[in-house]
Amino acid sequence: MAYRIGVVGAGALGLLYAGLLGAKVYTRTVEQAELIDVRGGVTVVQDGRETRVAVQAVPVLEANFERLDLVVFTVKSYQLPDLAEVIREIPMQTPLLFLQNGIGHLEWLESLGHETILVGTCEHGAGKLDGASVEWRGVGRTNWAVFRGNLEAGLRDFLMGQTGFPFVEKSDFEAMLYDKLLINAVVNPLTAVLGVRNGALIHNAFFYEVFEKFGREVADVLMRDEQWLERLTAVCEATAMNYSSMATDVMEKRRTEIDSILGAVIRLAKQQGKNALISEILYAQVKGLEGEYLQ
Repeated sequence: MAYRIGVVGAGALGLLYAGLLGAKVYTRTVEQAELIDVRGGVTVVQDGRETRVAVQAVPVLEANFERLDLVVFTVKSYQLPDLAEVIREIPMQTPLLFLQNGIGHLEWLESLGHETILVGTCEHGAGKLDGASVEWRGVGRTNWAVFRGNLEAGLRDFLMGQTGFPFVEKSDFEAMLYDKLLINAVVNPLTAVLGVRNGALIHNAFFYEVFEKFGREVADVLMRDEQWLERLTAVCEATAMNYSSMATDVMEKRRTEIDSILGAVIRLAKQQGKNALISEILYAQVKGLEGEYLQ
């Protein structure tokens, strides 16, 4: 059976998921939807090879979600509340998959009335080339877990059967999100403030000292196991030439997800009565950088 997937959000990850799943993509602007239609779909570039996938594009405010089997949200966490009215138009029995960084959106998800809600983390690296093209810069996995409800067996099999673009089911959504939050909370703010690629955090001795101390603080708050440093280092090594999403946001003068990522860690630390001084300093630095260009 062919399942009908919709992707809300046409940034780098949205274009990647739409292109690799052959999904309908819902864009913020009419202009981007028109560009995708004119191009005949989404172009995925990997190692210099271009693959164009026929994808239908629709401005999200003109969307009709009646005939979809799954809707995937790849927008930033702070953009979700602005989509509340759009999400209410999606039939309550249609499963929703949210792929936001951090954990700041979880409380908001509780307010939705949909029967089945999934949350996930993305390990892929992607860079938006233009409104209809994306570069697949790192192959990883999409980890997902049930936040509420149950996923129909056929749709589960469809997701798990994606060769070359694997989906991995996790039994504990909180553990899954906290594992990714550790990486995002340490790598993203540091690279954003320092203006460096991920690899610099482990290859520059001075940066590494901060990386290790900051990582220890965050791992303690998130109660991660003793292998946290090994995993963090491996991620930085594997993505050494990449800029983190937050570093890119700062360089391109966009709003970051610092509140959903490091802000969430600081809130947890306060609940636990723990010191999170390095987190608070880096949080203030990123907010300060945003304040220089956001009105």
